[in-house]
Amino acid sequence: MNEQEVNEVMELERKLYRLYQSGDVDEMIDHLMENARVCPPGSESIVGRENQRVLFKELAKMEGFELFWEPLEAQVSASSDMAYVYGSVRWKMPGSAEEVGKYISIWVKENGEWKNAVEIRNSNG
Repeated sequence: MNEQEVNEVMELERKLYRLYQSGDVDEMIDHLMENARVCPPGSESIVGRENQRVLFKELAKMEGFELFWEPLEAQVSASSDMAYVYGSVRWKMPGSAEEVGKYISIWVKENGEWKNAVEIRNSNG
């Protein structure tokens, strides 16, 4: 396993979190593939970078919405062109209790650069 690439993918996950928390959704979305898919718990998947840009900007503006995630481990393929990250996630919708879950992010190397292809989140409850 290439430890340097594992660290690189883990740091990209942390960077996306920091960008989201700082409100820089546009730069966060730049790290997604054009046809990236996010699969939030309890709803349909959202496909496409621009659709995700709209979603995350709406969430960021939503009064009382909270989203936290932390990567816990990563694996990179032997060919170093695909990776996944496993982590924990917490979110709170306005007027609801906080939920705790886990997530998997799949990363693909596109033109020498890691891009997020799929993110699947679910609730532990």
